[in-house]
Amino acid sequence: VARNVPAGLGSPVFDKLEADLAKACMSIPAAKGFESGDGFAGTLLSGKDHNDEFYIDKETGATRTKTNRSGGIQGGISNGENVVVHVAFKPTSTIGQAQETVTRDGLEVELRGKGRHDPCVLPRAVPMVEAMVALTLVDALMLQHAQCELFEDEAPMEDRPNPMGVTAKREGGPKVEVAVGEKSEGPISQRVDEE
Repeated sequence: VARNVPAGLGSPVFDKLEADLAKACMSIPAAKGFESGDGFAGTLLSGKDHNDEFYIDKETGATRTKTNRSGGIQGGISNGENVVVHVAFKPTSTIGQAQETVTRDGLEVELRGKGRHDPCVLPRAVPMVEAMVALTLVDALMLQHAQCELFEDEAPMEDRPNPMGVTAKREGGPKVEVAVGEKSEGPISQRVDEE
């Protein structure tokens, strides 16, 4: 879990944050599986159940998600929630038991691993995953800074998008005006087929 990741890291197509994290984590020796957010468990849910519904945090005024099933990444871009990834590792293959193999010359022989080898990759895997995630996020932060912060945002505060995520805070607190239509008690519909 990477906490306090700002919204907006990554891109929607070629440099998706999720894909970059998967590439980094899958490059670790013995890594065999990667998932983010609910991962494979999310495939068993309906679209309605899996969606991360948005709401406005009453304290900060920031846009947040109710469930974070997406693991802090939607459409390849961080949404400001905690980034959650899981990496699966295979068992170590060099063991002290005899195993059958084939030499370069094509002879079938028996091999027994000798020397100092880890019986389990887990103690080394955790800091390696943490390091790869950190490196990937720092790289995404540097890309974001280089691409998006070259020019100062001179738009008035009321015209800027609502901030998103755990660390975001809207200046002046939550926005109280209704953006579209008349004042409403419930959520504002954004369906394009309504009149």
